Parts: sequence; C-alpha cells; structure tokens
Amino acid sequence: MDFRLKLYLRFLFMAYYHVHGLIPDGISQSEGYKMFEKYIASGAPMDNFDGFELVNRFHAPETGEVFVTFKADSHLAISQHFGVWRAKFGLDWNITAVLSDDEVIQRNKQVADSVASMQ
Repeated sequence: MDFRLKLYLRFLFMAYYHVHGLIPDGISQSEGYKMFEKYIASGAPMDNFDGFELVNRFHAPETGEVFVTFKADSHLAISQHFGVWRAKFGLDWNITAVLSDDEVIQRNKQVADSVASMQ
C-alpha cells in the first residue's frame, strides 16, 4: 500500500479521546513532575507518533490532576503514551472517547434517523 494512502487512512480512523488523570499522592507527584520536565525538555517524543496525536494537556497540580485530549487509532497507541506514567507513578487514567463538532452532528442525525425508523 502506498505510504501516503496508508497515512491518509490512519488519519481517517483516528478517534478523539479525553483523559482525566489522577496522581495518587504528593511523593508520586513530585517524582513524576521531575520526570515530566525531562520528558518535555527532550521534545516530548511520545506526544506525536504514528497512531497517536496529542491535542492538548493541562495540569491542576494543586489537586494532582492532569487533563489530556488526544487522537489515537488503537488502544495499543493509547497504552504506549500513558502506560509508563501508570507503571512508574501509579497515575489513574479515566479515558473517555469523545466526538468533534462534525462527528456529534453526524451522530445526532444517525440517532434521529434511527428513532424515526422505529415509529
């Protein structure tokens, strides 16, 4: 398969997700942010790779929370990005699939059509 076609198809099948992460304690947060600062200084290589694209990341250090929006084409890509933080620092990740504006409009039309066909 042509590389450009493969890349285009991968882009078509990437879904949006929103993540709420919770750092379990102050020690994990302190050690985790030291590693995170090194990660960012290194160019954040796992924020964008084949099958995964970070959209944004926000921190609430006062409560030990992290909020991330990203696109991924598989659960394996999600694990590749988030797994190290769970394994090393015990972060709990609540991952929710979400829809873009265009997708929610398409979804609403599909639901309306399905409801109408049931009447």
